[in-house]
Amino acid sequence: MIDVAVAGATGKLGSMVCSLVQEQKDMRLVGAVVSAEGGKAGRELYPGVMAVGPDGLEELCRRCTVLVDVTSASAAERNVPLAVAAGANVIVGTTGISPEFMERLRSAVREKGTSALVTPNFSIGVNVFWKACQTLAMALPDYEVEILELHHDKKKDAPSGTAVRAAQLISQETGVDRMVYGRQGQVGARGREIGIHAIRAGDIVGEHTVIFAGNRERIELTHRAHSRMAFAEGCVAAIRYVAPLKDGAVHGMEEALGI
Repeated sequence: MIDVAVAGATGKLGSMVCSLVQEQKDMRLVGAVVSAEGGKAGRELYPGVMAVGPDGLEELCRRCTVLVDVTSASAAERNVPLAVAAGANVIVGTTGISPEFMERLRSAVREKGTSALVTPNFSIGVNVFWKACQTLAMALPDYEVEILELHHDKKKDAPSGTAVRAAQLISQETGVDRMVYGRQGQVGARGREIGIHAIRAGDIVGEHTVIFAGNRERIELTHRAHSRMAFAEGCVAAIRYVAPLKDGAVHGMEEALGI
């Protein structure tokens, strides 16, 4: 049985992950971590599952197999080291994680002999989308690339972690390392760059389009998320992958999906 705790358990994705974990025959929800300010710490969020605040996280992680953190980058950077120190494997599914924190996480899981998985997007489709971006970039290294991402009006960060990851993968294949975030005014002719554009409107769950444009043709690759459940289902796949590992390594979602 995989004992799972979720940090960010009252958020949109976190609550879906909690509910979905409870439906799995090989998993058990043993803990829900909430913010100290929300007033829900100490309450029963799910049958037999009491919510704990950040001060109860380390003790909770001593009795769980996997901690899933779907909070914010700043909260995850506080939560995850405590979970690793307690011996739990960790899954981080938030955007904005700094390279410096990733280095500290790699060092911590290596020293502790635990395992981690970090991804800006759990969606199975998005991970295939990233792989397709790499393939197109390899085949079309001289085509100009623009990335357009659309999300709901409550999303706090821009551009999305998914768009940033797509740009990073394309950059690795093409050698184009200049990112331009939107354009305004007399910007002159386009240089060798990757354009990234963010739209925030309504209740859009998530949409990403990457344009590979040549002089007489273009390819547009689009992924649309119809429901956040796509992310929750991917998270459950990540839990199953990470749970049995104790290899001192940080993994990506592509490994969990075998792509």
